[in-house]
Amino acid sequence: MDPHTKLFEEVLLVEDEPAHALLIERALRGLCSQVCVCGSVGAARAKLAERSFELIVSDLNLPDLRSDAVVTALKESAPQLPLLVLTSSATLSDGIAAMRAGASDFLVKNFDSSFKDVLQLALSRLASALAVEREKRQLERDRDLLREAIENSNDGLAVADVDGVIRYCNSGFSAFLQGLGVSSQNILDIPPTAILRGYEVVSKLRERLRNLEPGGVWTVEVVNAHDEEGAFDVTVSAVKDPGSDHVVLLWARDIRERRRREKFQREILSTTTHDLKGPLGAIAVSCDVLLHKPPVDERAHALVERISSSASSAIHLIEEFLSLRRMEEGAFVLHPSDVDVRPLVHKVVEGFRLSAKTRGVELQSLCGDEEISACIDPLGFERVLSNLISNAIKFSPKGQQVQVRLLREGGGVTVAVQDHGSGMEPSDVQRLFNRYGRLSSHAQVAGTGLGLFIVKCIVSAHGGSIDVTSAPGKGTTFEVFLPDKPPMNERGEVLCLDFA
Repeated sequence: MDPHTKLFEEVLLVEDEPAHALLIERALRGLCSQVCVCGSVGAARAKLAERSFELIVSDLNLPDLRSDAVVTALKESAPQLPLLVLTSSATLSDGIAAMRAGASDFLVKNFDSSFKDVLQLALSRLASALAVEREKRQLERDRDLLREAIENSNDGLAVADVDGVIRYCNSGFSAFLQGLGVSSQNILDIPPTAILRGYEVVSKLRERLRNLEPGGVWTVEVVNAHDEEGAFDVTVSAVKDPGSDHVVLLWARDIRERRRREKFQREILSTTTHDLKGPLGAIAVSCDVLLHKPPVDERAHALVERISSSASSAIHLIEEFLSLRRMEEGAFVLHPSDVDVRPLVHKVVEGFRLSAKTRGVELQSLCGDEEISACIDPLGFERVLSNLISNAIKFSPKGQQVQVRLLREGGGVTVAVQDHGSGMEPSDVQRLFNRYGRLSSHAQVAGTGLGLFIVKCIVSAHGGSIDVTSAPGKGTTFEVFLPDKPPMNERGEVLCLDFA
């Protein structure tokens, strides 16, 4: 121990033998700041009423009380203070009786050369035990505050096992379940008829509970089938649990107000985009005509190129808004067919080579050499992959890599886009696929906030899924799984609908 370290500040020593008191006080020097000596229990109780102490060191045989009665009397006056008992008796039963009466520890008075070391060891144990107890009480207070905050949250929060059995939930999550007609403590007991696309949502939820890897996050929008304004974003996050394989955290957020705002935004955007698309298309076509003529003036030619690029970007934004509108109206139709996916991946990757090079990012395609077939809508797939690669390049620092992987697994194909950028917090991952969702950290990057929402809708229409793995400072990976048998109707179509 550091010789300058004080284990206790104020110590009350209760000892009626002056010689013993002097020896004990000397042994305490360096271990505490001040020692106050009393010769009886009565005097000690009076001191305890006057001043504050951190420790009591007391003999067991005093003029006014003896044995464990000393301990009982001192603990009545200072029940929270640790009490170290010193006894001249070598009989173990005296120390045990004192401990049963409330003493923290006991030592035999043996004033040889080792007494100070033995006393220091005893006080070190007491100081460590007190520190642990203080930390325990602080943790309990923090736990109670956290529990109170969770219980009073407007969001529903729950902890469940891989079978959907809820171990804990707050009142908000209970209200969420009750609103869907669930009376049990199992998230999988949601009646499929109670929510839009219920059978699909419950089936995916069951699969995610069992198979979502620790660190993975999955979000689904649960809309009441009888009241479409009753909508919740439900986020499933898998975490490690030392007592089992893993548990999942469930977060249900009421998004009714958000849906009302989005409806208002859609109505304005629908009118505006239709009015803008015609003039912008005319500008783009006119620029193409001028660009195909031999340039007369290089500066004028460069200006036409800039106008054409700006018009194309604006038309792309409008297409995102119009795609969203068609999804909401059930008019965004895809036609999956069996195709080799590798050429599609190659086409999209090559289309971003120049963009990646310009930003100093290395774009890698890891698709193997063998044909990988899947039943997908080619244009829809290209749109999904284009958005993921574009985002990965956009948010990757110079000198980093973006990797695109394609493989067949589990009755379908998985395409993964991995970057090594700044990554995201779990709370950011939960908002990625919201309509018009923009993260505060991405406020300086141009975009509509619709790209990933449209990606999610196209993937979901195929009966697929998107998993996001991200951590601050460790980059982000999007994994899109598309099954071999998408849910096509009798005409071989799938619809991109407005659901999560």
